[in-house]
Amino acid sequence: MKATVFTCVAAVAAFFAHAQPSVFEYLQPQPKRVVVSGGFCEDIGNVRFVRKTVDGVRRDLLPEAYELLIAGDGVTVYASDEKGERYAKATLGQLVKLSGGRVPCGTVTDWPQYRWRGLMHDCGRNYLDVSSLRKVLDLMAAYKLNLFHWHITDYYGWRLESKKYPALQAPWAFRRQMSRYYTQKEFREVLDYAKERGITVMPELDVPGHTLAFRKGLNIEHMAERRVKGIVCDLIDELCSLATPEEMPYIHLGTDEARTPWEQVPDSYCPAWAAQVRKNGRIPVGWTPGKPMIGEDGQKSVKMIWQGGFKPEADESAFDTVGLYFGNNDLLNILNIAAFAKPFRYEMPEAQKLGPVMCSWHDDMLGEDTSILLRNNFFAPAIVMYSSLMWERRDVDRPEYMAKLPKPGTADFDHVSRFENRIAVHRDRVIADLDMPFSFVRQTHMRWRVSDGKGRVVAKDVPQGTVYVRRWLRDVKPDSTNSFIAAKTGVAILETWIRSDIDREIGAWIGFTHFRRSGGRKIGLPSLGEWDGVTKGIKVEVNGSIVPPPVWGRPGPVFSMQHPEESTSSFVSELPFTNEEYWMREPTKVSLRKGWNHVKISLPHAVDLYGYNWVATFIPVSGTTAKPKEVEGLEYSSEPK
Repeated sequence: MKATVFTCVAAVAAFFAHAQPSVFEYLQPQPKRVVVSGGFCEDIGNVRFVRKTVDGVRRDLLPEAYELLIAGDGVTVYASDEKGERYAKATLGQLVKLSGGRVPCGTVTDWPQYRWRGLMHDCGRNYLDVSSLRKVLDLMAAYKLNLFHWHITDYYGWRLESKKYPALQAPWAFRRQMSRYYTQKEFREVLDYAKERGITVMPELDVPGHTLAFRKGLNIEHMAERRVKGIVCDLIDELCSLATPEEMPYIHLGTDEARTPWEQVPDSYCPAWAAQVRKNGRIPVGWTPGKPMIGEDGQKSVKMIWQGGFKPEADESAFDTVGLYFGNNDLLNILNIAAFAKPFRYEMPEAQKLGPVMCSWHDDMLGEDTSILLRNNFFAPAIVMYSSLMWERRDVDRPEYMAKLPKPGTADFDHVSRFENRIAVHRDRVIADLDMPFSFVRQTHMRWRVSDGKGRVVAKDVPQGTVYVRRWLRDVKPDSTNSFIAAKTGVAILETWIRSDIDREIGAWIGFTHFRRSGGRKIGLPSLGEWDGVTKGIKVEVNGSIVPPPVWGRPGPVFSMQHPEESTSSFVSELPFTNEEYWMREPTKVSLRKGWNHVKISLPHAVDLYGYNWVATFIPVSGTTAKPKEVEGLEYSSEPK
């Protein structure tokens, strides 16, 4: 058979054109180049490692590059470093599971687009046990992520043991999960566990903002007190004593959102803390926007961009997190970002783009069983899906698809449809035994019709399970790019027709309000008998029968009171989630008859609030919310049947 060569852009198309589609099309993330040579490997356990430099790779990415040669009598891995060998083994492991052990022969040549591919996890607001952290690190390694940004202190707790200042772990210093923190021994264990999997830990001591726990523990009224400068330097030294510069090269110092009078510091403090990091042989990192940390000699820190409109200067390096706060999105909407977002939307030299970092912020209280954080924030789907935008090369950003998927019949639609199919295959074959919730189902087979309150059809064949009638995006004004209806308030009618091959009862994810994990829960909790906490009168009908809303675990209205110490905290944020979001509860039961069924959602939108989207989710699912799958035997149409 003649060999087939393709790049990551044309990979899937080439395989579909091939007489016999190969399992290589299902690799996640997609490799740079594949040559399919025909036949199968008869001894997949015979793996030989050869140190060799992969051609055509940027110098700083060479250690992670590899060539995987799969022949009939065994496998050869070519790489110049153990990092490349590790990723080659991960790719081979995927191929074994995807093929059921009968791996086709071929050559995979691959390397990442970015040196660092990260996940930031906030353990300051809500403590996560070490066992759960290990699960996260395992999944990161399986999908070639290599940076764990550990946000370990915040307003609610200083969660890293300090032997120099033990009062930081005193009960009175905590606002949530009292006295739950990581001992220095546990911190070291997490570093070692990550290191074994090729992951570097970047800890964050968040100062001078988000420091109520710091101040309560040490009886500090104001961060501008003279002793604060030295205390933070001591804590930096203590942190750096736990690992070598090679093991822990970056120390993140926060520096953003010092919003209260108690958190303001003299201009010299942040540069002094950055200098202390450098004194320990590490590289300081700070959020941007945030307080500057330029040293007296003009030395600059690494920027971590978290808000659009900010970019590094010509001589600065940066991590990028813009648009990658996955807890700010609807569960099904992470498909849009994973398939079409491009990190580093601004111009800067490639070598200074350190890499994208996805972020898990969860301002809201989880309660004592913080393991539910992995369910509430859909960690696993985000890690698996976002690995594409972190590893693969993307030349174009597609903001027009961040809320609305491409129209069926277009090349972009074919791309996202194949992408979500690849994720479903991983769910079912590669990580079927994953000990974490994997709340993901395919949605591009659905078809919705959207009408305004006057009966005018504004869109047909909308291929989504979550439909944004109008969406707020921080960096994009609500307009036709991400909205079907430009008006700020009104009524929308969403309709789809579903053909079932039998009479059946199915489960359906149905939801409306999406509570952003980053300070968004103040919008309000729904009352009994209502689907939404702000807009009243939402109605879901299947064949003319009303589908009632769930019995809420904590029904509204709930009085929301702003805490004077923290701009993002409120009384309602201190109430743990129960079943507010559709992926937090078991699917709603819905009856379908044999033939065509009419689903109609009447969706009023009464107020115009920042971050409050005009949105509806309705998608049939089988299985459980933690391990869902698609409902087979259904057909969808946006035309009346």
